[in-house]
Amino acid sequence: MCGRFYIESDDTPDELIEVLNRAEALARRTDSSFRLPRGEVRPGDCAAVIAMNRAAKRSAFPMKWGFRMDRQLLINARSETAAGKPTFRESMRDRRCLIPASAYFEWDHREKPLRKYAFALPDAPMMYLAGLYRFEPDVPFPVFTVLTQNASEKIACFHDRMPVIIPPSLTDNWLDRSLSPMPILQSSITDVIWHEA
Repeated sequence: MCGRFYIESDDTPDELIEVLNRAEALARRTDSSFRLPRGEVRPGDCAAVIAMNRAAKRSAFPMKWGFRMDRQLLINARSETAAGKPTFRESMRDRRCLIPASAYFEWDHREKPLRKYAFALPDAPMMYLAGLYRFEPDVPFPVFTVLTQNASEKIACFHDRMPVIIPPSLTDNWLDRSLSPMPILQSSITDVIWHEA
């Protein structure tokens, strides 16, 4: 599961800064005070998301986290079944996206009080979470959901699910609607490190 993720506000990688700046610039065309959150990003927040634009070029957009469904936000979708679910089928086929993040959070439920942990890549300052997006009426931005998969054995003690992390070499393939998503999902990164947040 992925219920929160993190955007590093200090020592932010140049690649992530560029994505944030481009997404903010797009939103500021209609709202000059718009700013994306740095630090912790929660369901319902806006975030910088990478997707294909109308010219089929990779671009950054502001998007809101969560598909609305019966007054609830669907913040995650199971990667194994999304292609067959009516809620996600069209987006899996035509509207895949990437959510850049420094880390994601999970809570350790084995003890009380719950302890919060940050999960990151061991050898990179940022990661690309696999996502889907769609357009909803009366929402000024597209909305996105994060795809999840079975957690790797070494982190399953925290939660049995983890976000799908796309390798940098496959990010363009993930966005390419002409390619099947399944081989890319099977190449996802599962090796993460963690520390108490």
